[in-house]
Amino acid sequence: MALETKCLTPDAIFYSSIGTKYISMRVVLPFDLKIDEEEARLLDDLLHNQIELVLRTYFREREWK
Repeated sequence: MALETKCLTPDAIFYSSIGTKYISMRVVLPFDLKIDEEEARLLDDLLHNQIELVLRTYFREREWK
């Protein structure tokens, strides 16, 4: 079970969907995200890295099908 923590993203609405071969997440922000292309790339990289940290325990040496 995840630890309960203080909300760091008030009024953001998170949607997730988890299947046997996919995980999808969407976040609706309570404001317009005004960033340029470079910052968008950085945000994409940061999100990728954080998701990898969460998912790494599910990636063990195995035969991939």
